[in-house]
Amino acid sequence: MKHHNTHFLQLSRKLFTEEFESLPYQSKWIFTVMNELEQRFTGKGEDFFYRSDLDLSEDCGLSERTIRRYKKPLIELGLVQHWNMHFINSETKKKSEHKISAYRILT
Repeated sequence: MKHHNTHFLQLSRKLFTEEFESLPYQSKWIFTVMNELEQRFTGKGEDFFYRSDLDLSEDCGLSERTIRRYKKPLIELGLVQHWNMHFINSETKKKSEHKISAYRILT
């Protein structure tokens, strides 16, 4: 885990500053859940995690449409970095057919 803490969620206070006061509460909730996911799913030497919109939807308790709409400001404001990637099969060294979304929390 990124912060090696299993009992507490570490969240940047930057989210609560005047700079981000106009950020919709849905975006703030998604950011909070993404922070928890990052801390849960990153391992040694990793600083990103991957999640589909369906997975994020289930994690946040929001619809996929809401996830797509409200994660966009997080990316545009530089709070979260997003890119698409493929899984690589460790035995065959072949890329997966479908891309997945990878995220890195930047604050």
